[in-house]
Amino acid sequence: MTQLLDYLSEKYQPESLDEINRRLLELSSLFEISKILNESLDLSHVLNNILLIPMGRLMIPRGVIILKDNDHFNIELAKGIPVDEENRSFDCIDLPNTSFKIEALDKKAAESGIIKYANSVHLEIAIPFISKNQCFGLALFGPKLSQKDFTAEEIDFLNSLASIATSSIENALQLKKTIDINRQLDERIQELKTLFDIAQGLSATLEQPKILRLLVFAFMGQMLITKYSILLKIDTHYQIKENKGFTESILESICDKLTNISVPDRAINVKDWDNDIMKKALLSLNAEVMIPMTHQSKQLGMILLGTRINGQPFTSNDLEFLTTLVSQAVISIENARLFQETLEKQRLEEELNVARQIQKNLLPKQLPTTPGYDIHAINISSKQVGGDYYDVIQLNQNKFAIAIGDVSGKSVPAALLMANLQSALRLMIRQNIALSSIVADINDLIHDNTDPDKYITFFIGILDTQKNNFEYVNAGHNPPFLLRTTGEIQSLDIGGIILGMMPRYSYQSASIKFNPEDMLITYTDGVNEAIDPKDPNEEEFGEARLKNVIENNGQGTAKDLINSVLESITEFTKNNLDSDDVTMLAIKRTS
Repeated sequence: MTQLLDYLSEKYQPESLDEINRRLLELSSLFEISKILNESLDLSHVLNNILLIPMGRLMIPRGVIILKDNDHFNIELAKGIPVDEENRSFDCIDLPNTSFKIEALDKKAAESGIIKYANSVHLEIAIPFISKNQCFGLALFGPKLSQKDFTAEEIDFLNSLASIATSSIENALQLKKTIDINRQLDERIQELKTLFDIAQGLSATLEQPKILRLLVFAFMGQMLITKYSILLKIDTHYQIKENKGFTESILESICDKLTNISVPDRAINVKDWDNDIMKKALLSLNAEVMIPMTHQSKQLGMILLGTRINGQPFTSNDLEFLTTLVSQAVISIENARLFQETLEKQRLEEELNVARQIQKNLLPKQLPTTPGYDIHAINISSKQVGGDYYDVIQLNQNKFAIAIGDVSGKSVPAALLMANLQSALRLMIRQNIALSSIVADINDLIHDNTDPDKYITFFIGILDTQKNNFEYVNAGHNPPFLLRTTGEIQSLDIGGIILGMMPRYSYQSASIKFNPEDMLITYTDGVNEAIDPKDPNEEEFGEARLKNVIENNGQGTAKDLINSVLESITEFTKNNLDSDDVTMLAIKRTS
């Protein structure tokens, strides 16, 4: 207060007793005004008093206070004048550092937005707020009710008031800034707490629907929105997973438009999207914010939000929060997807194990003894379980049924179909029925009880070790090769079509005689179709190579021949026999 009195004493040099009394009264008034202004650091309180005190004292019906904020002048308070949104902010211009009449400004200043506004609402005089030789605000007043000009004493009073008010305004602005910073810090802390809580909730589940619901609850609680939509990208097309408040038909058309469209990498206001097509489409939906769902630069979907319940716009901090929130949710969604893939792989592996066990149990654990003949067989399962099957069934002391087959498809369905084949064969083969009729009945059974894409290549023969006769039927299977002692190789291809393709089909049978040292080898297509997976041409082992191996190795035992074929295809495929099962059965007459 002492500084104020010194300032005023220096400014006003008394010239007469009346002048002394007037100025003492003015000093007293300014002293009271200073006390009022310093009673509170609330900006609205300070500005109200700065405006109302001179308006009441000088009988001024309207006034405005404008303060500088960065590069703009903003109307902070207006009395007696309506203020619309269009006239609330103005570009900064250079203004005098002392009080001035609006009409006295030069033409350049008069063209500025702030002066045009002052003229439009009939403001007459401007009193600047000066700090560090810089104007940071103005108090603008209209004409007095008396329609008289402002006197020099009145202008002095207004300037003195502005000088006194400057520190109060700066203090109030500093307090407001501190409060705003604290509020922003509180909001960020709350956002971090929300993100932490949501992250805990997201990490507690690996189910996509629950993750999306948690995300929706976060939007509703944190952003105060009631209209939202979650669109997930499946292959190249977007699908609506969650929607509330948006017109579904418009959403579906937007999903169609999104195909092959680049989406921003962070949350944006829809009006700021540089894609005019998408901007127009989303604005027609009344969507306000778009949030991308990306993971490792891969587009997984997007989220659309409507307006907030409180009508407040989405700030840059809100968009940053939404980007972070959705990023966390996307990670959880990807984890859920990977978890489901792992479960599916485990399920498939369990299924493969079941199929392998079925297949293993259906194959003979030990081949029966066949007088005068050497029989050997192998089955090597690939990683993908197939339906390869072989069997040697002793019918009586001298007769043996020799069978080999390959069921279409993989895994458990193929193994189960193979089981049906084995049970049907073992039931029918002991009946006094012609071999061709047995195969025909099995064909009808397979056709009538399986899907059209399920079929079996099948070869069966009855070996009579007493008569050295071998009657066979080939139902679309790879023709077995019979190596005679003369070196001739004969194909056993008489029979008919594969099992399950056509009902009521009549199969033919044929017979051969086994001479001493003759060798018969049966096999599935895992042998002749074996390939090197690294061969760009995917060349198969083929029947020509197989015949060559048989010719060169048919003089040993049945086991020797099978081992020779196995070594050849292993070498050919560079030790990669994983694409299909390999099954072989060889018969050699030893006496």
